[in-house]
Amino acid sequence: MQHITINYKVRGVDIICRHCGNYESPTSGFLSHFRLEGTGQNSAVLRCLSCQTGETIPRRALDTLAHARAG
Repeated sequence: MQHITINYKVRGVDIICRHCGNYESPTSGFLSHFRLEGTGQNSAVLRCLSCQTGETIPRRALDTLAHARAG
C-alpha cells in the first residue's frame, strides 16, 4: 500500500498522505507540506512533513510533479 499518493489532474497534482491525512495541491514551485529528498537518477523520496512518512516515487512521477509545479 502506498502511504503517499500523487493524483494527477489536468492542471497539476494532488499529494495526499494516507497515514496522517496531510494534503497539498501545489500551485507554485514550492511544496509546503511535503519534501523531496534524495533525488536520484531513477527515483526520489517524497516525505510528509507532518508525520515523516516517506514514499519512493519513480522518475516518471517526479518529472510530472516538476512539470505541474512549474506551470
